[in-house]
Amino acid sequence: MDAEPRAPWKPDRSWADPLIVLLALLALLASSLSLSSRKAALQKPAERLSLQGRLSEVALMGPGLVTGLGGRAPDWIKVEGQLQEPWDRAMVAVLKAESGAQPQSALLWIPSATPTGAGGPAFKRVCLAAYAQGPMPSQAERLEVQKRLGQGHAAALLEARLQDRERGGEALRAQARKALLLHLLGLGFLGLLVLGAATAGLVVGIYLVATRAKVPPHPLPAWSMSGRAAALMLLTWFLAFFLSGNLMGLLLHPWPGLRWLAVPLGYALHAAVGVGLLCGAEGLSLEELWRRVAPERGWRDLGWAAGFLALALTLVLLVALFMSLILKPDHSSQRDLQELLRGLSGWGPSLVLLLTVAGLAPLFEELLCRGFLLPVLARRQTMGLALVLSALAFGAMHLQPSGLPVLSTLGLVLGLAMRHTGSLRTPILVHACWNGGLFLLMRAFA
Repeated sequence: MDAEPRAPWKPDRSWADPLIVLLALLALLASSLSLSSRKAALQKPAERLSLQGRLSEVALMGPGLVTGLGGRAPDWIKVEGQLQEPWDRAMVAVLKAESGAQPQSALLWIPSATPTGAGGPAFKRVCLAAYAQGPMPSQAERLEVQKRLGQGHAAALLEARLQDRERGGEALRAQARKALLLHLLGLGFLGLLVLGAATAGLVVGIYLVATRAKVPPHPLPAWSMSGRAAALMLLTWFLAFFLSGNLMGLLLHPWPGLRWLAVPLGYALHAAVGVGLLCGAEGLSLEELWRRVAPERGWRDLGWAAGFLALALTLVLLVALFMSLILKPDHSSQRDLQELLRGLSGWGPSLVLLLTVAGLAPLFEELLCRGFLLPVLARRQTMGLALVLSALAFGAMHLQPSGLPVLSTLGLVLGLAMRHTGSLRTPILVHACWNGGLFLLMRAFA
């Protein structure tokens, strides 16, 4: 005989309500600790060129390479106002000196451009040797400065200056121009893709607005557990999310070469806890859970993913542009991942992290936010309010205050994708492409 299906979880309020309050307090405490730790880490100056600095380097020097014209003064002023990290500003100072836009003598701008902390003394000695005929630095100092400048165009030009005093640096300059041109072509191609996607996203947005009153052809997944059960599950998962990353970090602390594994192992652990809680609370097997949230409907749902990805890109760009106008530049919320990528060697760790960021993360986060939270909220709220609340929850759970507007905008588009298709396949694919694209961009410039 077939086993009878287990009843959905509906905990008694006599013990569930106090437990919800306790878990909520613990979640607030965990969030506060995590935010404080992250804020302290971001306030600490980066020890090398950032991703924003690398992109600015190409944007500043690339057009001049193609047209033969140097950067204009407004370009320097704008970049100097946007870049906050000390090695980013050191890179700009070197490029200004190389392009003849540095108004001060070398003995004046070098001390002000020298980053504080590790690598700063080596940068000062290298620049004094390159621009003020100071004593030649050691090879170790030269290599350290190149590394901290990201092995980019500024690093190559600075090293070429030193080689001019030894054997001539024209060969290195030619190599640097070629590398810069390749990066510029890559960014130009990426810009064309973004422009095309933004146009397509505008079309998709207009279509969704025009058909907003139309009832979606497929309903959202139905969940039978009570609201208290849903609250207990979400709060327990969030605490597991906080604890798993810290636990893996502590376990791998004695082995610095393996610390990158804390990200995939921690994510796998809290994802397993979340899926287990959801299956247990609803009385489902893994196969039944997947069939409920992602019914098979052929390729149409996946085809919609391209349109919603374009819409996400369009709206995120608009929100990011608006936020840049009202907020002063801040440190990148992705610095932890950038630093992690810089420390990787070989394709194996990069592939594991890519599978985590563009595979496991979208799969679980979409199951939680769009497959479960959105339908649960829609039981008692209007669909519009449920979309907004689930998007804000998606943005908040990343614990990146400066990235909340962009992340919530992305979450809103992912919710619209789920509402339109009724299948989790669409938002998962959109989320995977988004994360994978950002990961590859950071890896390329790491």
